[in-house]
Amino acid sequence: MWARYLLVGRGWDVPELIDFIFNNHFFIPLQLPEELKALGEVLAELQPQRALEIGTGQGGTLLFLTSLASPRAIIASIDLKAGESGGYSATRQWFYERFARRKQHLHLIRGSSHSFWMRRRLGEVFDGRPLDCLFIDGDHRYEGVKKDFETYGRMVRKGGVIAFHGIVEHPSETGCRVAQFWNEVKPQYRHSEFIEDRNQGWGGIGVLFVE
Repeated sequence: MWARYLLVGRGWDVPELIDFIFNNHFFIPLQLPEELKALGEVLAELQPQRALEIGTGQGGTLLFLTSLASPRAIIASIDLKAGESGGYSATRQWFYERFARRKQHLHLIRGSSHSFWMRRRLGEVFDGRPLDCLFIDGDHRYEGVKKDFETYGRMVRKGGVIAFHGIVEHPSETGCRVAQFWNEVKPQYRHSEFIEDRNQGWGGIGVLFVE
């Protein structure tokens, strides 16, 4: 499947990418297909030149992002170090590095998105230029998602987008409070919600359009 993607997948449209990503067992994202498809349509139209993903995870959304971004995009994806919650192995890193198209620059950065060091590192990666796309899918606690938004949301240019994963109300025992923050921030922006079922208990993608 990976060889097939390298040979022909670069030219796939959003539905074809969704089919590939959700029908393999290595890069499958912790997303719902129809929700990710809807986000993909937004990204395909935007074709980000500079994009930041917080939460690399299984790599499915990173593969999606590199496929839909500009062929010359600068993309950074943050996750914790291997062995920590959400971290990934050296084998996965080897594959993730090959997601980048020939003229893209992909930066896989290990560490906390909340650290001063990370903010400084990303300033260097993007050379102080604004982001076209920010995807927040890391710390799902209220304080965590709020801090990611306040830290990196200001880096997104007018005309860009800020996406959140986890905007559906989750059971209290999960500790996920993205929905609480999403409901506070969304009235301040033109926004879209991509949710298959309001009662699904997890997932949901929200997009803020920066104007």
